[in-house]
Amino acid sequence: MIDQARLGSYLQDHYAASAAGIELFRRAADQQSDPSTRSALSVMAEKVETEQATLGHYLAAIGTKPDPVKNAGAWMAEKLGRFKPNGELIRRSPLSDVLELEALRVAVEAKAASWRVLRSLSGEVDRFDAGELDGLLADADQQLKELEELRMQAAARVFRQQSG
Repeated sequence: MIDQARLGSYLQDHYAASAAGIELFRRAADQQSDPSTRSALSVMAEKVETEQATLGHYLAAIGTKPDPVKNAGAWMAEKLGRFKPNGELIRRSPLSDVLELEALRVAVEAKAASWRVLRSLSGEVDRFDAGELDGLLADADQQLKELEELRMQAAARVFRQQSG
């Protein structure tokens, strides 16, 4: 038997984290120095927003809704994460391109972990659609692959450019 309260709290945590992830995707899509990276991240941001809505449906399926306190905390944590100099005080550091892509990879890894948990419970929770969750996992795997390619391209640009 599924502990609905614990599962609800778990899903609320992931929903709140997804809100912070969406903010990070949007910011990275706006501020990455490479135009093709900005474009790819804009597409991913839209996908992540759709996935958050799907997560909201899973919350509703177990009779829970997003927790505004958790959402506010995650939102604030994402905003506070912006206040790090990365070697520059006045302008955006080129290092931010790499660090943002790494943070996005971590966020997508966490999202995939939650989809795997829900998939493992799909046989016990009627409204958890195994096929849909398999698709969400496949999407997360593709996002991870694309983010890794973008991250390595950014690292090559940032760490191999001439100083001065």
